[in-house]
Amino acid sequence: MDNLGKGIEYILQGLVYKLILSQVIFDKMEIIANKSYTIPNLLIYMYLYGFYLFFDFAGYSLMAVGVSKIFGIETPMNFNKPFLAKDMKDFWNRWHISLSHWFRDFIFSRLVFKMFKNKTFKKQLTTAMVAYIVNMTVMGIWHGLNLSYLLYGLYHGMILAITEYFQKTKFYKSNKNKKWFEYSSIFVTFNLVMFGFFIFSEKFVYILRILGGRLW
Repeated sequence: MDNLGKGIEYILQGLVYKLILSQVIFDKMEIIANKSYTIPNLLIYMYLYGFYLFFDFAGYSLMAVGVSKIFGIETPMNFNKPFLAKDMKDFWNRWHISLSHWFRDFIFSRLVFKMFKNKTFKKQLTTAMVAYIVNMTVMGIWHGLNLSYLLYGLYHGMILAITEYFQKTKFYKSNKNKKWFEYSSIFVTFNLVMFGFFIFSEKFVYILRILGGRLW
């Protein structure tokens, strides 16, 4: 009976996410998309698109978890408050967890092991940074063979590589447990994530093409 009740709760929550919240956000996003491409409009579109993706995808995931729960099958949650992540590594442990962990285990970890074994780089830090870029680029291409997804993967790979480097610095180690640093990290990560979604949306590439046409 507990499984039934909890399963129904997850399904209803998923339906609210998918059919109400994501749809409301999508409608507003469409209005913004039809306006002129000013910086304020693009920023609004960027944030709306990020929340739309979350509620749309998390809604499906919650419904799947709910159905599994009703049949007594424990399916892990695929999202865990991703917009409260303190850095990009933390984000990928909270967003689309099944996919990110698959890439971590089967691409990133194996690539790191291979490069260590072959002594491709002298420093472990360099190995990790390169592995992040390759791993996320492959993940981007996994979404589809177009420029937006490739740039999305490269973007996240670069941010993860920079994060890996930054977390080795004295500044990070001496401030990471301070409240101001924690809140600042969440704010910065949230905006980096949203810009990544903007790249993913294909709107970024479209604007680049417009700018390229004007320049050339």
